[in-house]
Amino acid sequence: MADEFRTDDGVRLRKFIDVVVEDKVSFTLFRASIADISPTGMRVLSEQYLPKRTVYTFSFKRAPFFVFRGEVRWVETFERDVFAVGVQFLDLSADDQARLTEFLEIERQRAPSA
Repeated sequence: MADEFRTDDGVRLRKFIDVVVEDKVSFTLFRASIADISPTGMRVLSEQYLPKRTVYTFSFKRAPFFVFRGEVRWVETFERDVFAVGVQFLDLSADDQARLTEFLEIERQRAPSA
């Protein structure tokens, strides 16, 4: 299921974050957007199909300018020619984890109350 890796700590972003996705094996770069993010992973929307179990580098194009490595855990069609992709973070440093936790807390505070 699409939400298999999500936790209650995740945040649906008010505004998508553009990222550059890099496949270091094929030296390919393309753009995508992050729709949701949690301490363990994120949901990426991409016009490119990203195969399961493939590892990519994701570079945020705006603040907080993270660069994360992640493995594709699931893929499903989001809408015509766009895929929703579940990515689990790999090898987050303690500093990156702390910055991500701080970013998530700020985004939670900005989110409108349900």
